[in-house]
Amino acid sequence: MSKKHEPEQKNSNDQLPTVGQQLRLAREQANLSIDHVANKLYLARSVINDIESDKALLNTSIVFNKGYVKSYSVFLNLSTDEILKCFDKQYQVNSDINKMQTFSNRTKNTTHNSYLNWVTIIVIVTMIIGLSVWWWQQQNEEIIAVESVTNSTLVNNEPSPRLPLIPNIDSDVEDDESLMIETTFTFSRDCWVRVVDATNAVIAVGIKKGGTSIDIAGVAPLKVILGAPNAVKITYLQETLDITSYIVKDTATFTLPLGK
Repeated sequence: MSKKHEPEQKNSNDQLPTVGQQLRLAREQANLSIDHVANKLYLARSVINDIESDKALLNTSIVFNKGYVKSYSVFLNLSTDEILKCFDKQYQVNSDINKMQTFSNRTKNTTHNSYLNWVTIIVIVTMIIGLSVWWWQQQNEEIIAVESVTNSTLVNNEPSPRLPLIPNIDSDVEDDESLMIETTFTFSRDCWVRVVDATNAVIAVGIKKGGTSIDIAGVAPLKVILGAPNAVKITYLQETLDITSYIVKDTATFTLPLGK
């Protein structure tokens, strides 16, 4: 095998022999058996038979078959370029490869576009979920703020639950100096107080701080309600009044002078 073996160039019809014929003739001229070639090329005996019979494409893809033919031609010291040109012409390889490349490229483009579509969908869904969560949080914050303001307003407007409302006193009491009384309330701790005189005038109302005192003057009798009566010392006519009997559940309701 020191020199290249050239296969017969023409057959009975004055045409170039096929690839398989060229390889078979070169093998036979080299006195090589199919088994020997198959062992050297690490191919099955059936593959060598298919190549020499030009039937390889029936069982193998054109890419693999072209590789086998190239290896076979190199092994036989044939002109690889001429064999491959004949192979391409015989099997129209360029056309088939172009078709395969076109299909491969189309598949790649489809896969790429599909990937981009999925990424776009995921981004859009994520944005929608994010906007929905943000909107829900904003709505909850507004509701909480409204409820807080409403509850604060109700608490500020409602009277103490322990102190009953005083009905209006419908009476024709004249503003006479002889009916005026004066008294002093001294608070040892915070206490809610309401004082209304006989003319329905509110003399005092609200929470009074511990350690303070107020002087009260109005037309008798004075209607008094205390929210923490044990924290209040009442001085009337220079005497400290005992209001223990009027205390019910930390609330005291009475009139001044006592017993009026």
